Amino acid sequence: MSDALAVLLAARGVPDVGDVFARDWRFDLRDTPADPAQVALPADDQDDRLARRTGWRPRWTVTDPATAAGSWRAALQGGTPVAVVGDAYHLPWLPYHGREHMEHGFVVDGLGTDGTVHVVDPYENATEWGRAAPTATRVSLDTLAPALPGGRWAVLVPTGTTSTPRAPRAQIAANVAAVRRAADNGAYERFVDGHAPAGRAELENLTLQTWLLARDRSLHARWLADLPADAVDAGFVARFADIERGWRRAMESAYVALRRVRGGRRAPGAALDALRSVTAAEVELARAPGNGQE
Repeated sequence: MSDALAVLLAARGVPDVGDVFARDWRFDLRDTPADPAQVALPADDQDDRLARRTGWRPRWTVTDPATAAGSWRAALQGGTPVAVVGDAYHLPWLPYHGREHMEHGFVVDGLGTDGTVHVVDPYENATEWGRAAPTATRVSLDTLAPALPGGRWAVLVPTGTTSTPRAPRAQIAANVAAVRRAADNGAYERFVDGHAPAGRAELENLTLQTWLLARDRSLHARWLADLPADAVDAGFVARFADIERGWRRAMESAYVALRRVRGGRRAPGAALDALRSVTAAEVELARAPGNGQE
């Protein structure tokens, strides 16, 4: 969904949509009894952060598929594209089509008089069924309707104010404090222990969660690397780059393990080893004295 919202922000002239999503480093878990645990990505307060940082807030609406087009047309006539949440299983341009149910965000930026919808989807990912690549396509509203059981969609509305962004060192210090709190509260232990059985359900969840974390850490690593040399400690940047690579290894290991389990074989231990290694590295970096942010 973050990618779809980034398209809407770019359409409103926000100059650096990457910075908006990349400044934070956290390890928050969803406040649910689900086990294994799920990371809060996108963050539960993402809409609030966007409002503070850009002056635009997503306004969410729920409309049934039968009346969605009319609601979207009104928004589009006002000059704003629409971010839509649908079920990837029913979205024909995705490799998940007919194979896997999951929430997926995309953008509607046009409606034809012939009952078609123009879709822009910035999503990119390698899947076991082929690669999902950024695309623009046109589909009929009838084709799209099964993907919209909840009809959840958003436009951006101006808030009128923005907050002065934290200086880089202050932002990094806040991030470090957030990760320390997560570690002290046992979030990392709960996440690792919940996936330790390494059965099919745990590995399916772990594959998705590590993909989210690898993507999130990759964005943050680029944000750190782009900061001026005097704004951040170089050693901290280098160690975080190692963490970003660690999450990619964890993601790849989880995916391989899941494929093996789906094929009736035993999960290799590499997936949990990679997970334990990268979570330990995150906690160590956050707790390390003299990491340049104190």
